[in-house]
Amino acid sequence: MTTDESIRARKTLKLRVDPENPLPVTKGEEFKETIKELIELAGKAPFHYESNEEQRSDALQGKEPWRFHVLDGESCRSFLRALNQEKPMKAPEGIRQMLAAADGLILATWLPERTRKLSRRFHPNLKNMEHIAATGAAIQNLWLAATSRGINAYWSSGGVIRKSKVMEFLGIPKDEILLGAVFLFPDEYPEGVETKTGKNAENRGEIGDFMDWIEVK
Repeated sequence: MTTDESIRARKTLKLRVDPENPLPVTKGEEFKETIKELIELAGKAPFHYESNEEQRSDALQGKEPWRFHVLDGESCRSFLRALNQEKPMKAPEGIRQMLAAADGLILATWLPERTRKLSRRFHPNLKNMEHIAATGAAIQNLWLAATSRGINAYWSSGGVIRKSKVMEFLGIPKDEILLGAVFLFPDEYPEGVETKTGKNAENRGEIGDFMDWIEVK
């Protein structure tokens, strides 16, 4: 696909499967390489400010204001089992249904600039606004790259995954904030699997509804 074609073809598609009977994991190392390609392209997004050096972990030293934490299909099923068993992390049905179907889950976080020590909170200053915008651009890059490869995806705000207890369980540093949980779903699935598209897919206006010309004389 061209860039224009990917943008026009991009859509939300959620797969929901009975959490007690998840889909078998059929994608292995080759798909993990595909995910790495998606994240490499995500990382081409622009960013204005570097991340705070003090917030870079020993494992992830990037100057970018974003981080990507990835679960493959097997880890999605293991995560599902943990959410089923651990009462402090009990997840709503929707998240569990998607984990039962996903080929992968990419958790995109950003590193806030802090004016005081507050866990998973941030000061609404210009630098943090820039960090959020940059991370959003990176996620969009990822989604368009997935679309061009025929991969079904859903960008979720994360729901229960945002909670400190869950983030800690996944080993994500406490000063990172989740901006998007991107579920990657198979393009082929059994008949009867519930699918759902984005709720705003049909609510888009025409260009004149959100654009005007500024005439300076």
